[in-house]
Amino acid sequence: MNSDAWITRILYKKLISFYPKEFREQFAESMEQTFSDLCNEKRQAKKRLFSFVIWTFIETAMGIIRERLLLITEGDSMQTAFRTLGSSGVISFLFILPFMIMEIVNRRNFNEDFPFMLFFVLWLNLFAVSLILLPILRAGRTGNHGLANPTDTQGNTLLINPKPALMVSLTLVLLIVILFLLTTIGWEPLERLMNGPNPEVAYLPGQVISLLLISIPIAAGIIAGGPIVKTLRERGSLLAHPFHLVIVVLISFFLLSSVIGLLADQWPCFMGVQYCD
Repeated sequence: MNSDAWITRILYKKLISFYPKEFREQFAESMEQTFSDLCNEKRQAKKRLFSFVIWTFIETAMGIIRERLLLITEGDSMQTAFRTLGSSGVISFLFILPFMIMEIVNRRNFNEDFPFMLFFVLWLNLFAVSLILLPILRAGRTGNHGLANPTDTQGNTLLINPKPALMVSLTLVLLIVILFLLTTIGWEPLERLMNGPNPEVAYLPGQVISLLLISIPIAAGIIAGGPIVKTLRERGSLLAHPFHLVIVVLISFFLLSSVIGLLADQWPCFMGVQYCD
């Protein structure tokens, strides 16, 4: 076997190693043997191997991507993520539903537009809190039930490790603080970015940017909660990662404070006071 053929087979074997473990155990050996046999046939027929090797590597890479996507979409982590999203959305909606009913019933005679934005903001804050806290509550319940092999729904990723998760979440929190301070002092570039050239007119790009900025504390809370979820599923202590827990609590408190503040401010409107703003 010449050196080129040996290097090609080593590279192909390395490429196959990127398949999911179960797939490798079932098909890797036969794929290597088939590739080797086809290379030998092409060599004996004195055909060029370059195009065959390139297309084989491309097809194999596409197969790896397909199997990885199937593993993600069919795995426990994706199912749990969808379940958490759905549960959080429903819980948040059910919480604001009584206030929506009060708004409709008590203000039906005032000929006012329904305050969709108010209830969207309420729902979004509650949805964010649920996304952060629900996995922790579920993990604690799973751990308390004493399952022999609890499923790590968060997956084996870098951000589940305590130190990287803490660094990323702290970076996001610091970014939130900086943006808040810039907003407080009325930094002109940020004001222009958020409100556009005419603050009196609704600025769609600014609204999109606002939603993206709102996602920063949500991401920080979810990332900080990752190691907590993993530890609880392994029947560890809630206090095993105190700094992560502080971040989760502070962000959740901030979001819930926003909800309580809005409800307190709008309570006269919910009760039917005509001039409540």
